[in-house]
Amino acid sequence: MRELARAAVVIALLTSTAAPALAQETDGAADSLPLVRVPEIVVTATRSPVPRVEIGSAISVVSRDEIERRQYRVAAEALRQLPGVAVARAGGPGGQTSVFLRGAASEHTLVLVDGVEMNDPSAPAGAYDFANLSLHDVERIEVLRGPQSTLYGSAAMGGVVQLFTRRGDPEERASLRVEAGTFGTWRSTAAASGGAGSVRWAGSATRLETEGISANPAETGAAEDDHDRVTGFSGRLDWSPDPALALAFTLRGHDTETGLDQGGPAGDDPNFRIRTDELTVRARARWRSAERWEQDLTVALARHDRESSDEVDSARPQTRSRGSFEGERWEVEWLHELETPLGRLSGGLEHERASAESRFRSEGPFGPFESEFPEEEASITGAFLQHRGELRDRLHWSVGARVDDHERYGSAATWRAAPTLRFPRSGTRIRASYGTGFKAPSLFQLFDPGFGNPDLEPEESAGWDVGVEQSLAGERVSLSAAWFGTDYEELVRFSFPDGFANLGAARVRGLEASVSTLPRDDVRISADYTWTDAEIATGRDDGLPLLRRPRHAADLAVEWARPRGSAALLLRWVGERDDLDFTKSPGERVTLDPYWLVRLTGSARIGANLRLFARVENLLDEEYVEILFFRTPGRALYAGVEAEL
Repeated sequence: MRELARAAVVIALLTSTAAPALAQETDGAADSLPLVRVPEIVVTATRSPVPRVEIGSAISVVSRDEIERRQYRVAAEALRQLPGVAVARAGGPGGQTSVFLRGAASEHTLVLVDGVEMNDPSAPAGAYDFANLSLHDVERIEVLRGPQSTLYGSAAMGGVVQLFTRRGDPEERASLRVEAGTFGTWRSTAAASGGAGSVRWAGSATRLETEGISANPAETGAAEDDHDRVTGFSGRLDWSPDPALALAFTLRGHDTETGLDQGGPAGDDPNFRIRTDELTVRARARWRSAERWEQDLTVALARHDRESSDEVDSARPQTRSRGSFEGERWEVEWLHELETPLGRLSGGLEHERASAESRFRSEGPFGPFESEFPEEEASITGAFLQHRGELRDRLHWSVGARVDDHERYGSAATWRAAPTLRFPRSGTRIRASYGTGFKAPSLFQLFDPGFGNPDLEPEESAGWDVGVEQSLAGERVSLSAAWFGTDYEELVRFSFPDGFANLGAARVRGLEASVSTLPRDDVRISADYTWTDAEIATGRDDGLPLLRRPRHAADLAVEWARPRGSAALLLRWVGERDDLDFTKSPGERVTLDPYWLVRLTGSARIGANLRLFARVENLLDEEYVEILFFRTPGRALYAGVEAEL
C-alpha cells in the first residue's frame, strides 16, 4: 500500500504542476489538442494512403499521441489495449511474447516495420517474438484484422501489424529521456532529427536495464530475478532530389540479453539466458513516371540471430544447454499505382528469399540431446492486382487477387473484397470484407532432419466480417460493432514420432464492439469488448478452445490531455483461457483465471523544454498468469524526465 500511495502522489503532483499554465488557456486552443478528432489516413489496408472511412477492412490505429500519453514503451503494451487482440508473455520483461489477432495463431500474424517483414525464418513456425519491439522511434501502429494474403502474401492469414517510424522535420530537434522505476529499471532514449532543402533525417537510440522478476511460479519460493538488457537504435534518411522522385533509407535493430527460467514448476534457473540480435535495412525509391502513374521499388533485409546458454549451477548441477538460431530474409518489391477514370489500379511483383539454420545441444538427468538444422532456404515470388473505386463518395470498395509461387510446393492463389457504404447525413457507415489467406510452411517444418516434411502443403484461411459505425453529437460520440469469422484448414501440426503434417483445422467466430466519446475537448472516454469463440475443428479434439485465447476481453480508457499536461487511466479485463500442462503426459488442459490490469499515467510540461512523467503498471497489484507456470510482474512505478535540447 505504501508504493500505491507513493504512485498516486506522483501522478497527482504531475497533473497539478501543469494546472497554472492550463488555467491561462482559452477554449479557442482546443482545436489543436490531440484528443480532438481528425480524419485518419491509413496505409496498411491498401498499401497506399487512404482515409479510414473509405476502408472496408477492420483496422485499428495507435497514434504517436496515444503512445506518449499512455506511455507505451514496447509494441505489446499498445496491442494489449486493442479490440480483437490477445497477448501472452512468458514471465517478465523480455520474456517470449505472442500476439493473437482474432484467435489466429501468432505465426499467422504478419509483422512489418516500415514495410519490412519481421517474422523470424529461424523460429519453428516462423512467428515473430514481440518481447523487445521498442516504440522509441515509432510514429504510429496500424493493426489490420482478418486474412490479408492478397496484398501481403504468406504469413498474413490472421492479419497484419505494421509499425511506421518517425521521419525528420525541416526544423532540427533533439531530445533526451530518462526514466527509472521498480524492479531496478533504468531506461534512456536519445533522439535527433532535422533537414535541409530536400533532405530529411532522423536517428535515435535507447537503452533498457532491468533486474526484472523471476518467471518461476510464486508458490515455489523463487528468488532469482530474470534480467532484461536492451540496446536499440534506428536511423532514417529521406531525400527528394526532384518533385517526382523520393528516396528513403532506413536502418533499425536491437541487441538484447534476457535471463530465462525453465518451463514448469520449480523452474528457477540462475544462469539460463538468451542473447538476440535483430537488424533490418531498407532502401526505397518512389517516383511518378507519368501524371497518373506512380512506381515504388524497395529492397529490404531482415536478420535474426539468437544464442541461448545454460551452464551447470548449484540449482541444476546436471543440466546444461547451448543453442544458436539464425534467420535471414531478403525482399524485393516493385509496386505500381495507376489512376484511371474507373478508379485506382494498383499491382506489384514481389520476391523474397528466406534462409535459416540452428544448432542445439543439452545434457540432463535423462541423457544428452542434440539437434542440428543445417542451413536451408526457400523463395517465394508473388504478383497481385487491386482495384479501388467509389460511387458518389458514398460507396467505396477495394477488390484484389494474388498468385504466389513457392519453389518447394508450387503456387497458391488468394483474393479479397472490402466494400463500405457511408451515409453522411446520419453519420452511419456500413462495411464488410471477405478474403482468403495462406501461409507457407516454415523452413524448420519443411527440412528439419528429424521431423521435417518436404511434402507439406500451405496452410489456408478464409475470413469475413460485417461491421457498422455510427457517429453522434457532431462526431463527439462514436459507436461501432463488427461480427467476424475465420476458418483455417491444412494447419501444420506436430505429432510424435511422425513429425509435421497437415493435420489441423480451426474455426473462429466473434464480436467486437466499441464506444468512444468526447464529453469535453480535453477528455476522451473509450471502451471496447471482444467475444472470441476460437475452437479446434478436426479430430478427437474437435470443439476444444484454442490455447491462450480469451473468450471475453474488455478495455476502458479515460484520458485527459492539454498542451502542458496529460493523464490516462487504462483498464484491461481478460476472461478465462485454456492452457496446457506439459508436465503431465500427454498434456492436461487447465483453465487460467480471469484478471484485471490497471495502468495510470500522468505528465506535465515544465517551461518550454522540460517534461516530467510517471506511470503505474498493474495498479491493483493483481496476481495473474498469461502462460501456465510463468509469473507476471506485480505493481510497478516508473517516473522520469524528458528534455528537448
